[in-house]
Amino acid sequence: MDVNAQGEDTKSERAEIHFLAALVDELMRKMMAAGIMSQADLNDIENAVAARTGSNPRAW
Repeated sequence: MDVNAQGEDTKSERAEIHFLAALVDELMRKMMAAGIMSQADLNDIENAVAARTGSNPRAW
């Protein structure tokens, strides 16, 4: 277990975040392929997430 100074299991948390990100990515791809969401909708989601997290949005 990789515990930081605050007693948090950072390795486990990082793995969970990567799993959830991959799951959301796959869901978004399937929704676009099924015609439920457009590429523009997915770009809007990416832009909103990037604004909240302070990161660069990915292009769909």
